[in-house]
Amino acid sequence: MTEALVRDLLASDLSVLETGLKLLDIEKFIPSELGTRSFLDLLAKDHSGHWVIIEVKKTNAAAREAAHEVFKYAEAVQRHFGARNDEVRVIVASVEWKELLVPFSRLKAETSISVDGFLLELDAAGKTIKAAYVEAVPVNLGRYLAPWHELNLYHDQASLERGIASYDECCKEKGIEDYVLVVLKAAEDFNERAADALTNTLQVVQAMFESKGHEDNYNFSAVPLARYEYILYFTPQILSREFCLDVIAREPTLLEEVECIKEDMSKEEELCMLHGNVYDLEPRPVRDYFDIGYAAKFKDTLLDDEGWTVEQVLRRGMFARNNLLSDDAIIDELKGLTGSSGQGFKSRINMANRAHVASARADLSTALATNPSWHSQINRILDDVQKDTPEALVDINVFCPSSGVFTLYFMATSEDSISYMPSYQIEIMDTESNITKFYVGLLVPSGQPATFDQILEKYYDNRIGALMFLAGAGFYETRDADVMDDLGLVYRSFRVDGLQGDAKWFELKDERWRAFKPDLPFQPLQPYFDANGPLIKLIVNEIGSRMHGGIHDLS
Repeated sequence: MTEALVRDLLASDLSVLETGLKLLDIEKFIPSELGTRSFLDLLAKDHSGHWVIIEVKKTNAAAREAAHEVFKYAEAVQRHFGARNDEVRVIVASVEWKELLVPFSRLKAETSISVDGFLLELDAAGKTIKAAYVEAVPVNLGRYLAPWHELNLYHDQASLERGIASYDECCKEKGIEDYVLVVLKAAEDFNERAADALTNTLQVVQAMFESKGHEDNYNFSAVPLARYEYILYFTPQILSREFCLDVIAREPTLLEEVECIKEDMSKEEELCMLHGNVYDLEPRPVRDYFDIGYAAKFKDTLLDDEGWTVEQVLRRGMFARNNLLSDDAIIDELKGLTGSSGQGFKSRINMANRAHVASARADLSTALATNPSWHSQINRILDDVQKDTPEALVDINVFCPSSGVFTLYFMATSEDSISYMPSYQIEIMDTESNITKFYVGLLVPSGQPATFDQILEKYYDNRIGALMFLAGAGFYETRDADVMDDLGLVYRSFRVDGLQGDAKWFELKDERWRAFKPDLPFQPLQPYFDANGPLIKLIVNEIGSRMHGGIHDLS
């Protein structure tokens, strides 16, 4: 069938795309004073009275042009009819999506106009047509390292070199072109500390089993640990769902299993599962030991706690071609500081650069997925800055661990408690880098906290083992904001003006900046710990008695 016949067949029944669509015209001519005259495949109106531009494509060659064309058509419709952005929608309907998916996804992410995609399926006779909604893939940042990593350990340099060569071969075989390999070197005393930690942990576990009267004679004696000198840390540019399925299709049995289990998954869960299956598919790289990796493990465990150092960043594909991209920027992305971890974000924004601002807002949305309060408050701050000082430079540093009860545990038990305290800092600077305003986000007391038993009952089926289960997921609690609220804590924002002279403090409360005079140094959490000593002590005892090095008691 020709593209025109596909268009006419779709025009005969727009309900396959959306209920309530009313066809207004076919091949609608839209003049433009800018010289970009347009013929719209289909022009329709939805049930809310919005203009709907429907662009129909049949081949991959034509599909490649669609993303550019819809920008042009939407602008022409706005000018011709005097319509606002929110009064115009675009639907891209195509028989082929292999070439279209990435530019469509980028268009959907970058434009303020509503854009949707549909895969058209025609019957053999070309008499009827079906349409399936197309989910965009996360390519809006251009560069977006997958948040699911592989952590490979090697005994020595020779073993590491074999691992690097095998990774390149495996990625070539699977068609993965864009990826990074970070070589980490062990601290001088890493292996000795690891052996001591294992011995101590096994002794605690042995005592725990004996105290509980187990009849079986468990022997948790430490065995000599293998020594590891290097880590090869792998992550690719995020792979699309379609790419993953194409690779997995080489194993029909595996593809059948994947198709079966992905039905009940969210989009993120599905993409995570698909990446894991692509990684696991033969051929696999050479490694002496393997573990999964993610941003919190890379930053907190490997670099901060265990003292591994970055020795080399190996780039492949587009990462090698981008000579403006620094190694430090790649490391920051692996740490999750671009928001991908859902726990942190760090960036400098030029408010005059619309792309900077849009990208930062998107990253913040990911970084603060569990913290709607800070997400809303920081966006409010960016709105104010954009309005008042549109040429300003803005430094943002957000740490939102989303650990729920574990936030209080780590703050109470760590010598460096501030490193576990959720916070953000925003510095507003003029063109000469002078700080003109400073914003800070903190966790502050708000009301009477629930008891520890009430928290367990409400969120963890009255089982502390269910709470401890979070330890295996980097202590990440998706309900963090709700848990904190029940613990009598809320996420608040503060502003400091006049940093060069008499500082004036303001608190964002009830959508207004209210002036107040804090006690300095400003430590709003200290009164909470002072007033709720019994609760904090109970949390420390209950969790601490189940934390044995890297082993967590889930009973």
